[in-house]
Amino acid sequence: MAENVPNTTENLADSKPETINSLADSTPDNTMCMADSTPDDRQNNDIFSKISILELQKKYGIGRDSLYGRMRYLQITTYKVKGKAYLDADQIVHMDGLHDHIQATGKMEGYPIPEPSGPVEVEETEPDATTTTTTLTVAETTQVTTPSYTPTQKRYSQEGVASRTQSSQVEDAAAIVQSAQNKAAGTLIAENILARHFIENPELLSDELKAKIKESGEMPSIDPFAYADSLINIAMGSISAA
Repeated sequence: MAENVPNTTENLADSKPETINSLADSTPDNTMCMADSTPDDRQNNDIFSKISILELQKKYGIGRDSLYGRMRYLQITTYKVKGKAYLDADQIVHMDGLHDHIQATGKMEGYPIPEPSGPVEVEETEPDATTTTTTLTVAETTQVTTPSYTPTQKRYSQEGVASRTQSSQVEDAAAIVQSAQNKAAGTLIAENILARHFIENPELLSDELKAKIKESGEMPSIDPFAYADSLINIAMGSISAA
């Protein structure tokens, strides 16, 4: 029994260095592999976990505008990797669900809208110095070119408007008077023309008027002017009585 012990100890002692050497030899290789795969591999793995826009178009059989319309409905923002747009796995789940809903109903409405997803684009809210300067310049120009009137100028302007209005009214009244005069002159001219026509053609007069003309011819002792005056007086008296 005692003789067997030293041999076992020697065997263990002989095997330990080799095991340690083996572990030591394998450690640097693993460390080097992990160091080499850090940035690029992680980015590649990130790309592989997403689906590009082109692949989604082929998957659903729709155009780019229709695809982006669905993304707007689902409040999805794409991830940009190396200039290309991608959607992650959670976003794809909603896109697939919406596609099935559209296939069943023919519309997007009715599908539950999820919370906004994807990178948030932060816009700068500070005003640009160039924009501010331009705004001030435009405002200053507007103030310079805006006309200002003194009370006297305003009074003259109001008086000018009133004068133009009064002049227009006078012109309208003059036009009405002139039109009435033209009508009266036309009536008188027509009456004179008809009277001359009947004088030249007495046979066109009525029988009553012919009889009066005949009676006036049979009484030469009567002054025609006096007779005419008497007729005028009779006519005027009848008008006054009326």
